[in-house]
Amino acid sequence: MRKVVISASSLPAGRNMSSQIEYIQRMSNYGADMYHLDVMDGEFVKYKTIDYTYFEQLREKSALLFDTHLMISNPEKFISKYIKAGADIITIHYEAVEDKEKLIKLLQKIKKNKKLVGLALDLDTDVTVIDPFIKYLDLVLILCVKAGKGGQEFDKTALKKIKYVRNISPDILIEVDGGINPDTGAQCVRAGADILVSGNYIYSNDAYDAIQHLKGGKNG
Repeated sequence: MRKVVISASSLPAGRNMSSQIEYIQRMSNYGADMYHLDVMDGEFVKYKTIDYTYFEQLREKSALLFDTHLMISNPEKFISKYIKAGADIITIHYEAVEDKEKLIKLLQKIKKNKKLVGLALDLDTDVTVIDPFIKYLDLVLILCVKAGKGGQEFDKTALKKIKYVRNISPDILIEVDGGINPDTGAQCVRAGADILVSGNYIYSNDAYDAIQHLKGGKNG
């Protein structure tokens, strides 16, 4: 089995800054490898969450990698803000950029600024759309639920997507998000995933034990 990296979702901590600070500190102390900053603008998806204005204070409290998932419309208008704010990984949605040449330029801009480049595919998006972009990417984020809301159930169609990406690019990082618990996470890792994003499962359980379960260090 592949080494499992855990990226703890910011979503359960809401939009309150003090809650975010407390949560990222707990995730740092309890064994998470990265902090998955779920950024929603209320346009690309229904809900609105944290944005780049939170990053400076969060960075002061944690050395975790900032794994930034932009569920926003017109990401090209905001990429520079996330670069300057200190994101380590910047993942944008394939569905958010209609012009594919513009999408390539945006991916190149992220890379030029020495950030890891990710492209996310929503649940209903055909995985083969990734083909023309794979050479520009460090990471593919496969959503196992519909983008925009926590607590949804894992959709097994994601497993085929993971296997497809792993087959065409053996070395790329594959991240999965949505409905991840020790069982679904293990299925994703067996299919070829490297990074498990978890929000509701970690938040609803003892955080340390939950993270260890996700990593495969404990049964349960």
